[in-house]
Order: sequence, then C-alpha cells, then structure tokens
Amino acid sequence: MSKNKINVIIIVINPSSGAGKEVDYEPIIKRYSDLYGYKYMIYYTSGTGDSRKLKNHIDEFKPEMVMAVGGDGTINLVASLIIDTQIILGIIPGGSANGLAFNLNIPTNFEYALKINLEAQFKSIDAILINNEHYCFHLSDLGLNARVVKRFEKEGSKGLLGYGKQLFKELLTKKTYFSYSLKTDNEFKKSKAEMLVITNAHSFGTGVKINPAGELSDGLFEIVVIKPYPWWFVLTFIIAGFSGHLDKMQSVNIFKTRNAEIKLEESQEFQIDGEIIGKTDSVKIELLRNSLKVVYNV
Repeated sequence: MSKNKINVIIIVINPSSGAGKEVDYEPIIKRYSDLYGYKYMIYYTSGTGDSRKLKNHIDEFKPEMVMAVGGDGTINLVASLIIDTQIILGIIPGGSANGLAFNLNIPTNFEYALKINLEAQFKSIDAILINNEHYCFHLSDLGLNARVVKRFEKEGSKGLLGYGKQLFKELLTKKTYFSYSLKTDNEFKKSKAEMLVITNAHSFGTGVKINPAGELSDGLFEIVVIKPYPWWFVLTFIIAGFSGHLDKMQSVNIFKTRNAEIKLEESQEFQIDGEIIGKTDSVKIELLRNSLKVVYNV
C-alpha cells in the first residue's frame, strides 16, 4: 500500500453509464487540476474502437494514472490496458452497480471520489484471466445473473431499479439449472447449478456479499456455486447476502483456487464485469497475482 503524487492523468468518462444522467464533470476536473497541479486529458468513450484509441493516448500521454468514470465495464476497459504496468487505476463510480468501487470503498459522489483518487493511496490487487483472452477485475458469472444482465442491456435499463426490474422478470420465468463440471487446484466436482460466480471480490455493487471471505489481493479467487433452489430461497438468499452469511447456506458452495476449469453440458450466458460475452460451454480461469495497481479508500 503506497501513496504517490500524481502529475499526469487520463480521465476516461463513459457518458452513457449509470442512471442515464448526463453530467458535465469538466469544470470540477479543471478546478481540482488548478488545486492539485496535475496535467490531464479527458477521453469520452463511444463504444467503437475505445480500446485501441485509449491505448494510443496512453502511449502518447504517458500518464501516471488512468481514471475510469463509469461502471465496471468502463473500469474493465481501462484496467485491461494498464495491467502489469506501473500506471495506477483510478475509479470514480458512475455505473448502475459499481461493484469494484464498492469493494474498494470508493464513494459515488464525484467530487469526493475525485479527491480520493488524487490523494493516490493505492495497492496492488489480483486479476483473473479468462480463456486466455478476457480480464476480470470484479466478478463474472454463468447462468441466472448473466441472463439478467443480458435483459438489462437489451431493454436499455438504467440504474439499480432497472436491474431489479429485470431480475424480477427473470425470477418469474421457468428456472433453468444446468449441469457442470468444475476442476480446481485441489478438487473435482460434477453437479447442477442455477449460477456459477467467478470472483476475486466479496460483494456485488448492490452490497450483497456473494463471497463473504473474498479478498482482492490474497492470491486466490473463488467460484461460488448457487445450486438449484426452492422458490422461497430467493428471500433467504437476499437476507443472507446482505448479512454476509451466504457461505453458510446449504444451497451455496464456495471453492478457493488459483486455477480452474469449468465445463457445461449446455452453453450458458456468460458476463464479465457487467458486460455480456455471449454463450459458452467452457471457461478456463487463471489468477494473475498483484497485477493491477488501484486506488482505494480506507
């Protein structure tokens, strides 16, 4: 855990994230630039070629920090470009759930979060590499929640209320559990599940502690298995999730590991850090130890 004086920053703003409010952050950024004495450039995401364009800006501008203003998808975009570098990831939560920001205790108020970022207290956290192609910094899942995220994207929903609406719709549909096999460093299991969660964190952005013992920098990630459940499990799940006792439920299994492989009998929807990847029937997972420097709030 360290603290740095930041002189050069790229600020990446997703104008379409969150509850749909368009806010002009530039006057606040300029005011704090005058106060803290940092040089900055702002990049607005467009959804087209952002990774390539932002990589070019990073190479040219040579920032000490790249700050993501948006949700977990925006954070993933930025973090994937600066992993295994000395560049610090800054976060100002502006998405619908803000999962990684929640786990790092970064507030949703823009000005307060900006000040925390500029004070630049940071630590190294682990990342997860999926199928040798995608990075995950918060959580990914197969099944129920991924289907909710797909509904959320398809219908253009915004905010936590929008997510709640899509979750309710999904819970009213016919339950579709699936068969899987899971191989970790120490175990092999075949069974059925409603959802498989791959996570390095302890909580969803909603505050539900899906993985109560999760730590971002302990050298392990967890796979949380939600087994087929009776109808009344949903209410019990919510209560246990917010109280931090989900790991004690009979319908939940949690596996700690550094590497894992999941195989499904039938392809399921898959999301990584809030972005739908599509359907898959095979997931290979590897932990990348202390690979990302990120701002956090004590």
